[in-house]
Amino acid sequence: MISGLVNLFVSSVKFSENVSYAHPLLRFNATLPDLHTKLLKSLKGLAYELIIKKAEVQQLERRGQMVVKRLFETLQSDPESLIPQSSWQDGCIESSKERRVCDYIAGMTDSYAERLYKRLFSPGFGSSGDEL
Repeated sequence: MISGLVNLFVSSVKFSENVSYAHPLLRFNATLPDLHTKLLKSLKGLAYELIIKKAEVQQLERRGQMVVKRLFETLQSDPESLIPQSSWQDGCIESSKERRVCDYIAGMTDSYAERLYKRLFSPGFGSSGDEL
């Protein structure tokens, strides 16, 4: 069923060109026919109601928000000491400290962020010789 839906949507895409833009990322636009757009919107609504709104999913979402927020607050308090030197130096020097910390966190995988969070806030987790 999923394969059939993916095939339906992919094979129904139509491309249009807006010649007032020179750059190809702006010049070309991909659209679906109205009927397909309505079906896709209905499927997204169904997924939202049956999956995204579930308490278990919302709990995980809230935990993820808390982890990111707490990492940001902690790292931005002393980024040059808490962020590995190679990562801190890779950031755009012209950017603000907050922007560089944000970019560092944005580049983390979920598992890396959780390990770093545990290392910073869970007593007894990790040691100075551990790799993140």
